[in-house]
Amino acid sequence: MATEALKGAPFKKLMSKAKKAPLSFGFVPGKKPEDCVMLLHKKRSPTLLGKEAKAQGDGSKFAFGTVKINGKVAELTCGRHFGQLAKQCKRFLRTNKVMLNVVIFDESGQQIESDIEDLPDDPEFDAFGAEEDPDDIAEQEEEQAEDEQQAEAPQQGEDEQEEAQGEDGPDAGQLAQRLKAVQPAVMAAQGDAGDKLKKVMGMAVQLIKAGDLAKADQTVTALESAVAKLGNAPPPAQEQPAAGSTDENAIDAKALIARANALKQPISAIQGPARDKLIAALGNAAQLIKSGDLSGADVMLGKIEAAVAKTGGTSSQEKAASDAMPPEAAKWLAAEGKLAPLVDKAMQEKKGDLDGINRAFAYARELAADGAYDRALAAAGKVAQLLKEAAAATTSAAAQEARESIPDNVVPFVQSRLAWINTRKALEQQIAGLKSAIDQAAAEIEGLEDVASQSGKLFDYLREIDTDLEDTLEKLVEAPDGEARETLKSQARKIILSYQGVLDSPFFMDVDQNGFVNTNIRGSALDSLGKVSEALAS
Repeated sequence: MATEALKGAPFKKLMSKAKKAPLSFGFVPGKKPEDCVMLLHKKRSPTLLGKEAKAQGDGSKFAFGTVKINGKVAELTCGRHFGQLAKQCKRFLRTNKVMLNVVIFDESGQQIESDIEDLPDDPEFDAFGAEEDPDDIAEQEEEQAEDEQQAEAPQQGEDEQEEAQGEDGPDAGQLAQRLKAVQPAVMAAQGDAGDKLKKVMGMAVQLIKAGDLAKADQTVTALESAVAKLGNAPPPAQEQPAAGSTDENAIDAKALIARANALKQPISAIQGPARDKLIAALGNAAQLIKSGDLSGADVMLGKIEAAVAKTGGTSSQEKAASDAMPPEAAKWLAAEGKLAPLVDKAMQEKKGDLDGINRAFAYARELAADGAYDRALAAAGKVAQLLKEAAAATTSAAAQEARESIPDNVVPFVQSRLAWINTRKALEQQIAGLKSAIDQAAAEIEGLEDVASQSGKLFDYLREIDTDLEDTLEKLVEAPDGEARETLKSQARKIILSYQGVLDSPFFMDVDQNGFVNTNIRGSALDSLGKVSEALAS
C-alpha cells in the first residue's frame, strides 16, 4: 500500500517526529509549492518512498533519503537529489506552516546546497514532541505487540514468507543468502575479471537494498553462473549467525570505515585504469559496510590493501565476468575503452576544449564508479561530442589560430592545474568524512546532540584554499611565452606560498591526528602544491 501524502497540520505533526529520529522521505517538486509531494515514514526504505512520491507527483524530478531536524534546520541526507532541492523543499514546508531552513547533504555527509535565513519561532511546532503523544504511545504498543507475536511464532512467519515468495517473486533474505554464498569465489577471482565480478556483486547489493528484487535475482543468478564457469563454485549457503554472535561483532564498522577512508588518498595517487578499478572496488566495500555485510567488507578491503595495482586474468575469467556484467555496465566499459585513447590523443595534440573533455570524462568515470552506468553513458556522449568538435576543428582557421596561440610547453601547467583541482575536491571529501565521523560519535553521547548542526564549520577552514591558483594557471596556459607568462608564474608562486601558510596553521597541523577517522589532508595538499611548483620551474 502506498504511503499517504499528507498536507497541512497532519504533515506538520509527522514532520516534527524528525526531531527525535531521522525519517525516510521521498520528494517530488510541483509547478506550485502546494503541488509538491513529500512522503515521510519511520521505517520504509527511502528508495521506495522516492518511487511512490514520483508516482503520486506530476514532475519528472524526484529525491529521496532521510530527514533529521536540528533546531530550525531540516537536514536532508539524499540518496538521490536534484538542483534547487533545498529551495523547493523549503517552499513546500512553508506552505504547510513548517518554518524550517533546509540543508542538503549527499550520502558521504558533504553539504550540497542550502536555503538558510532567520526564521521566527514556532511554539506549535516546538510543542510537538515535548510531551508524550497518545498516537506515538499507541504506535509503539502496536509495534511491540507485533515484535512479540513474531518472536512467539517465527516458524509460521517463515512459512508465510516462503509462500509469498512463491507467488510474488524472490525474497530479499534469500537473495542476500545466495550472495553471501557466492562471495568467497568472487573475492578469489583475480585481475580485470575479478574487478568486474566485484562490481556486479556490489550492484546486486544495491538492488536488494533498493527493493528491486527481480533485477537483483537476475544479477545474482548471472553471478552464480559466472563463478561456475570459472570453476570456483560457491560452497553451500551457511545460516546467518544469530544476533550478537562473535562472528559479526568481531568486526567493527567504524574500523572498516576508517580503513576505507585511509585508502582514498593512496588510490587517488595511482595513474591509469588501475585507479578507476580500485575506486570502484572501494565503493563496493562502502556499500557492503552500509548493508551490514562487515565480513565481506573486511575481505574486500584486505584485498584492496594487499594488491592495489595488480591486473591480469585469463580469457575465460574475462568472459565469465562479462557474462555476469549487467548490460549497462558492459556498455560503459566498452565506451570507456574507446574514449580513453581518444582523450589521451586530444591531450597530446592540444586539440579542442581540453578542460571540458577532462571534466566530462572524469565525471563519467565517477558516475560509473557509483554504479550509475546509465548516467555515465550519457556523460560519455558529452565526451564524444567534445572530441568530435576537437577533431573537426583541425580544418578551420579559427582552430588553427587557437592551436598556434597555445605554447608548446604548457602541458605541465595543464596537468598540474587539473591535479590541483582534483586535490581541492579530495580535501572537501576528506573534511566531509571527518564531519560525518564526528557527527556519528557525538550522536552516541548524551548532551552532544547539537554537534551535527555545528560541525559544518569545518568547511570554513578550506575557504582560504580557494580557486585563485587554478584560475591563474588557466591564464598562464593561455598567455604567450615571455613577460606575460613570467608575471603569471610569479603570481602563482605567491598564491602557493599563501596556501602553504594556511596549511601551516594550527588546524591543518593537527587535523590528520583527529582521532575520529584517518585523513591525509595537509600532506596531500602540500604534495600537490609541490608538483605545481615543479611545473612553474620548468
